[in-house]
Amino acid sequence: MAFLNPLFLFGLFAAAVPLLIHLWSRRQAVTVDFSSLMFLVAAHRQNVRRIQLKQLLILLLRMLIVALIALALARPFLTLGLPLAAVRTKTDVVIVLDNSYSMQYEDVDGVWFDKAKMVATDVLRSLRHGDAASLILMSDIPHPVFRQLTPDIDSVITSIQNAEASYRSTNIQPSVELAHEILSESDQQNKELYIVSDFARNGWEDWGVIPNRSGSRIILLPIRKGAAHNTNIEEIVPSHQLIGVDLPFQLKTAIRNQSEAPISQTTLTFYVDKQKKKTLTYSADADESIMTTLTHTFSVPGTHIGHLALTDDRLRTDNRRNFALGVLGEIRVLCVGDEADYLTLALNPLSDRQSTSAPLKATMIQPTTITPAEFDTYPLQDYDVIIISDLSTISSASNTQVLEFIRQGKHVIVFTSDAYNKAWIPVKFGQPITWKIPQKVSQYDEKHPIFEIFSDNVLSGQYGPQFYQSMSVTPNSDATVLARFGDETPFLVERREGRSNILIFNCGLQQRSNSNELLVNPYFLPLIQHSVLYVMRSDSQKNINVGDAYIAHFPQNPGGRAWIKNVESDDSDTMSAVAIDEDGTMRYEQSEQPGIYQVDVQTKDRLFRDFFAVNVPVDESNLTSISLQQASDRVDAQTEITHETGMLDTEELDIRRHGREIWGELLILTVCLLLLEGFLSNRASKSTVGET
Repeated sequence: MAFLNPLFLFGLFAAAVPLLIHLWSRRQAVTVDFSSLMFLVAAHRQNVRRIQLKQLLILLLRMLIVALIALALARPFLTLGLPLAAVRTKTDVVIVLDNSYSMQYEDVDGVWFDKAKMVATDVLRSLRHGDAASLILMSDIPHPVFRQLTPDIDSVITSIQNAEASYRSTNIQPSVELAHEILSESDQQNKELYIVSDFARNGWEDWGVIPNRSGSRIILLPIRKGAAHNTNIEEIVPSHQLIGVDLPFQLKTAIRNQSEAPISQTTLTFYVDKQKKKTLTYSADADESIMTTLTHTFSVPGTHIGHLALTDDRLRTDNRRNFALGVLGEIRVLCVGDEADYLTLALNPLSDRQSTSAPLKATMIQPTTITPAEFDTYPLQDYDVIIISDLSTISSASNTQVLEFIRQGKHVIVFTSDAYNKAWIPVKFGQPITWKIPQKVSQYDEKHPIFEIFSDNVLSGQYGPQFYQSMSVTPNSDATVLARFGDETPFLVERREGRSNILIFNCGLQQRSNSNELLVNPYFLPLIQHSVLYVMRSDSQKNINVGDAYIAHFPQNPGGRAWIKNVESDDSDTMSAVAIDEDGTMRYEQSEQPGIYQVDVQTKDRLFRDFFAVNVPVDESNLTSISLQQASDRVDAQTEITHETGMLDTEELDIRRHGREIWGELLILTVCLLLLEGFLSNRASKSTVGET
């Protein structure tokens, strides 16, 4: 038995009121010996006992009447096929159907998601006229196909049959909470919540117990049998964040055997720009992760796309991992200084072999050198980066040139040991510093794109450059210190202004001053080259997971549109228009399928084209299941209802849905008892008066 309004059960305490009144009204008789009545005592005692029994029966009737009224208000409900509960009660059902990409696993008897749809359909077909249902497709986010309960069961069944597995991971909590929210609006006596899933452990982590706010009966319906076997590509990590043309780089790839058994003769194929580059064959023990390194060199700048593919297994979705890499090249750098030829050689060592009248080879960086006097009027529109070296001062004309250059979103790098303060300089210079004991660059983040090539803190090691002079500087509030000398003096400071990036090296490069050994140090060439690559890198994240937002910046086309399509989907000819904000920011949130996406932006003078890669989240590849007991504890669920064959037991469902409210019967019984109590009370009163 259950109660629909259990709070009224507190009314049972009122049944004690008649007893309290009875006890309060009792009087103690005073014994008085009277000789003429002493012979009547024996005859009177028999009548007193009879009257007391009647009064006790009336008291019990009154207490029972109060208790029955409280029980009727609590609306008792009989279930489990009792004789008084033979009527089938109306039922509201919410189906939570797991459509995460692990449900695409193909077992020996079919795809898990197809089996899950059959089980969910069986649940709905067990409903009858007057019942209602709703459907939630569950991945890492809930997708309510029906936000409210609907009596149109056929429509819910059709939605299940038309449902498709997504490419998202699993998170049980938000979908179950939404199901309780829908069922809480139901006023039916029987409410049921079904979770149809593979019950992979990753979807049940990082949260506690979900309270059963709707008071529903929760039933778990697993669709998997036994252990699952799967291999996947866990990650692709470039050896460097900054990739330039003609510079070899490595792709570090992790492949994991998620199975309980070893695998052998599995191939990994490497594709770049739709061309097969390499194929590897490997074997792996149970639950083993294998690291593979692939080397490649790009000869053309721009965004390059590719993917790694494993041999197909039972879960094909995670056997491919896409990538998009921004390769920097043909960066036009203007070097300004009286002795800036060494910068040209460091940025492009081949430049000394080419004729001054011929254009430089189309390599990673193309430097040009001018004097400070030429800088005042030199045309800057064809350059991407300006490097200013050892200027004792910056004239007003040159300062205006730099400000306009920055306004256009281009970049500036400064090497200086002189105290000139301009609005675009990210520091305030103080007094010169001279060190008797030479300093080294000893504080920097090895994972920063500029310093990632300097492993094990080599800049501060034995062969790192030594510095004898510098300037005391105070970074601006909007600036970031990327590296410091050993005495905490900033060495490299960065500041962003719109799309422009400004780097200040707190040191000069002139050798005649003997202020440092940076220019003649072997680490200078990679330091200056990576500094140029760093300021030129794209801010957009070119590799995202399904469901993540792709954000890019197009300052040359504010308020315009970008056209995006998945070049590998069936409808690759269909492009989505995405608005570009007035600040040039574009946000794309429709990355529901893995693949390579093409981005086209039409500016006034050219078509800008870029690419980004979308992949499935790797955590869903781990198919290790959670025990049904643990899952039940997490959602306050009952035991699953299945046959050994895995089919739903609809007969048992029907038995559980039978029930009947008996508050009406309780009220009828209460009226009968009231009549009986009234009859006995009147008889007792007349008997008392007559005997008196």
